[in-house]
Order: sequence, then structure tokens, then C-alpha cells
Amino acid sequence: MDFSPYRVFVDPGDVARLKRQPSGTWRRHVSRTVDACGIGEVLTTHGIAVLSGLDDLSGPQLRVVFSLICEALGTLVPQSVGSSVQLLREVTYRGNDLSDRTLRYSDSRAGGSFHTDGVPVPGAVPDLIALLCLHQAAIGGELVFIDSQEILRLASAQMPDILDVLGNQFHFDQRRKDEPGATIVRRVVERSGADDRPHHLTYLRDYIESGHAIPGVRPLTPAETRAMDLLDAVMASEALHIEGRLLRGQIVISDNRRYLHGRHAFVDASEGAGRLMLRAWIRR
Repeated sequence: MDFSPYRVFVDPGDVARLKRQPSGTWRRHVSRTVDACGIGEVLTTHGIAVLSGLDDLSGPQLRVVFSLICEALGTLVPQSVGSSVQLLREVTYRGNDLSDRTLRYSDSRAGGSFHTDGVPVPGAVPDLIALLCLHQAAIGGELVFIDSQEILRLASAQMPDILDVLGNQFHFDQRRKDEPGATIVRRVVERSGADDRPHHLTYLRDYIESGHAIPGVRPLTPAETRAMDLLDAVMASEALHIEGRLLRGQIVISDNRRYLHGRHAFVDASEGAGRLMLRAWIRR
């Protein structure tokens, strides 16, 4: 499935009015625009919203508007550990691959690795993630979302005890240069305790495997490895994929607890700017 059912549009008149005003006055205008285009309703119904109509703005203007849109939806959550509070993070290739244990997935060109955002940072994972496209890759880089409840339903049919196995505590590698052995302990499946409430799936296999390879951390059990193999096999089915390629100025916002997400591997042009997204984590 593509992004068509999840699209919302900013009125061109709203963008024109925005450009005539000083950026210091944009907050109220952007908040009204968010209400008018119906992002909240689409997120409530579908869990994903793709916003278009901002491509006429300059790069600096897009950054400001993106931040204000995210603030209208909730509170921005830090994406880093330590004294440097990073509320907006540039997602771009930073020169290595995931075999480098200090490199985060967002800094690579890797594809796949369907995951929940926020697993290496202490505290609850963010409720929403938002990505603004500032520059697209020459080849690849399409985003992919998968409903986590559908993943668990299909996996449970093949491995009935998978919820119990993935309800164990796992060590997620924090991928920190200043503290290479740091992990965050989380359950891959948080069971709700009620049959009519969804279980939460929190996942990023690369970080789990590197976390459990750290000296002093327990090894993964055969059952845990088998359960993750099954999750990955289920997620490989393109029939489950909601997929699209963002264009410059488009913003995708998704429910980080409802959907795992990933992307296709990408290749940047040999000259000029590479793939560049701006990311926010939001607590509703």
C-alpha cells in the first residue's frame, strides 16, 4: 500500500499568508493550519499522516514550520543522551554502517531493520515520530511502515509462545561513543494484561544483538533468536508494507507505538547534497 490514504494538504493560501508574516509570528498561524488540514484526525484514525503543500518554503522556513507543527501536536522529546539536548535531529548518512557499534541506524544508508524509534534513549519511547524531507536520495530511501499488531498476530499463529519469549527483558545498545557498554533494558513485547487491548511491540534487532554482545550482558537464548527470526520473516512480506517516497517539503508523522518503520537502502548522488531528513520525537 502507498501513502495515498494518509495524505493531508496545507491550503496554498495558508502558505502564502505565512510567507508574508515575520517568522516570529508563525506559531499561532501554524497551529491553526494544523487544525484546518486535519492531521490530528488522520493520526487518530490511521496512525499515519503525510502532509504536503509546504514545498514552496525555503529550507530555513521549512525547519521552523516543521518544529512548530510538531509542537502543536505535543511535546518534543530529546533524541540524545547527555548534556546536549537534541530536539530536532538531522537524519543523513554519516560515513559508516551498522557494524560500527557507535553508529545509530538513522546515520547509515541501511535499509530494512524495522524498528521502534527511541529505544536507545532512557525513558518511554516517543508516542509520535515526524520526518521532514529536505533532500531526497538519488536512489532509494523510501519509507516503510508496518502495523505492529498485525506482525504479532501473524507471528503468534506460527509460534504460540512468542509473546512470552519476547516479554523477557532485553538489552538495547545505546550506541554511545562516550560509554560503549551502555544499554537500555526493555521488553520487546509489553503485554497489556487484557485480551481486548493491544500489546506494544518495541523492536530494533541490530541494537538488541549488539547490546547482548557486550561483555557482561547475558547471551540471547535460542528461543529469543528464533522469535526475532520469525518477526523479521513476517515483516519481510511486502503485503504488510505501507510505503512511500517523501518529496522535498513533505512531512510524515506516525504513531510510534502502533507502527514499526524502516526504509529502503539508499544511494546519494556523487555530487551535491545527500539524503537529508529532519526528525522529531513527540510525546502527546
